[in-house]
Amino acid sequence: MIQVKVRNIGLDSITGSPIVMLSNIENEDEIFPIWIGVSEAEGIIISQSGVQTPRPLTYDLMKDIIESLGGEVEYVAIVDKKENAYIAEIVIKKDGEEIHIDSRPSDAINIALRFNAPIYLEENVVQKVNLKDIQEASEKQENTQAEKAEKPQEIKTEVIEAEPEVDKELEEFRKMLENIKPEDFAIKPEEKKEE
Repeated sequence: MIQVKVRNIGLDSITGSPIVMLSNIENEDEIFPIWIGVSEAEGIIISQSGVQTPRPLTYDLMKDIIESLGGEVEYVAIVDKKENAYIAEIVIKKDGEEIHIDSRPSDAINIALRFNAPIYLEENVVQKVNLKDIQEASEKQENTQAEKAEKPQEIKTEVIEAEPEVDKELEEFRKMLENIKPEDFAIKPEEKKEE
């Protein structure tokens, strides 16, 4: 297992679904994206921004319950994938005993952030994206297009090698990363509900 941290929250440009970007602690160019729900994304953003809410939100309430029962979150881990769903676990230490609780990754990450607990994942479970590879492929494509634009007469007279095709998903992911803003998930005053 490798230790990761929450790098940021993004949006899938096709579905509009939030994506939590987990980066390898030892190599931040290795990104592990996991698609999550809107409320779970909001929970992560609220935790990372340090916003204080007048009443405890769900994950703050869960933290209070765990602590009230004498437990402490030791770590969380994304351990498996079954039927296109990631499987995580929250490991709570209570009275010297470890308690493993089945969880969705988004819930486990939210709990880990509130306890400042480490987040781990099985590297072979979550598909890895390397930011350097995406940037290099993008730069190569831009340079090739710039060269073609500068020398239009040579294109007509010379045989040009076919440009390697950039993986469409990686290109869409790169574009999505460029447009990610934390305020995309901010709660607007008119959307807040009284409790």
